[in-house]
Amino acid sequence: MKAVLFEKPWGMRVVDLPRPQPRAGEVLLAVEAVGICGSDVHGFTGESGRRAPDMVMGHEVGARVAALGPGAEGPPVGTPVALYNVIADHAPGPAEGDPSFLNKQVIGVNLAHRGAMAEYVAVPAANAIPTAPEVGSDIAALAEPAAVAGHAFDRLAAHGRAPGRLAILGAGTIGLCAATVGRRRGFGPIVVLDTVAAKAAAAAGFDAISYHLHAGEEPAATSQAVEAALGGRPSAVVDAVGTAPSFDLAFQLCRPDAALLAIGNLAKEVSLPLQDLVSDEVSVIGSYGFDRASFQASVAALPELAGRLMTFIEGRCTLDEVPAVMAALARGERQERKVIIDVAAAAEG
Repeated sequence: MKAVLFEKPWGMRVVDLPRPQPRAGEVLLAVEAVGICGSDVHGFTGESGRRAPDMVMGHEVGARVAALGPGAEGPPVGTPVALYNVIADHAPGPAEGDPSFLNKQVIGVNLAHRGAMAEYVAVPAANAIPTAPEVGSDIAALAEPAAVAGHAFDRLAAHGRAPGRLAILGAGTIGLCAATVGRRRGFGPIVVLDTVAAKAAAAAGFDAISYHLHAGEEPAATSQAVEAALGGRPSAVVDAVGTAPSFDLAFQLCRPDAALLAIGNLAKEVSLPLQDLVSDEVSVIGSYGFDRASFQASVAALPELAGRLMTFIEGRCTLDEVPAVMAALARGERQERKVIIDVAAAAEG
């Protein structure tokens, strides 16, 4: 099969790999659509350190069941599915992946050749979640970022945070998914901030107030503007970016007594003013990925969310084009919120 191999930072190429054979209890998926995630781009550059050389990336997946392995009870061949990409709650061994940064086995993230930037991938049958007939494979791939946002709000609820005013840093895919999910969970009003004016403006299509964050803007001025937009202080602030500046601003917006929900994780380390954290009783809640329940809830909501999710897709490419597209995204030459790899189109051609 054709696959895209990550060889080193800034180095990818299209290769031929053996088509995987589904093992006992597994299904073989014919990949139809894969979303290029921001984490893939930051892994491609080596900036995040969260992708290993000689692996196949790709974890936002819409596919169709191509074959059943021994003992697999379904879904039946031909079923359209979204991929729940967590296949084990423990880190992989060195022979099968990169165990250094994540205590889970996640397809396309820390598992060698078990990624979806390829024509086929074999997965446990339980990880192939059937989608509604009207949901296309490109929208099925976006169940993943929607589930990231859903899990984050599950984390807020688990820590006793009731819905209220909400500020979101970052108007990318995760930030706007957070606006959508937050609204569905009863949060509002919602303001979405971004340093790129066009991205910030997109928040208006997601029942949120847009705010263009200017370079050099003082946090105190931003806090005043956010409070004015929301009609009061936010009860929660989502950092969907994960850089030192975004975390610093999110922390300032949380003072006092709000929850900082950290989803973005580009920076390996950020500073945290301990005395301010303690005296202002700020809650910092981390959220990574999702669990099966939040992913299944995301898949079930796809028919309702499809219209908004479709607006994220601003570019498409084939497997052959992925290395060049990834480099262009990393250099900032392309600014699409979501690029979908049309794997099925290439296979049919």
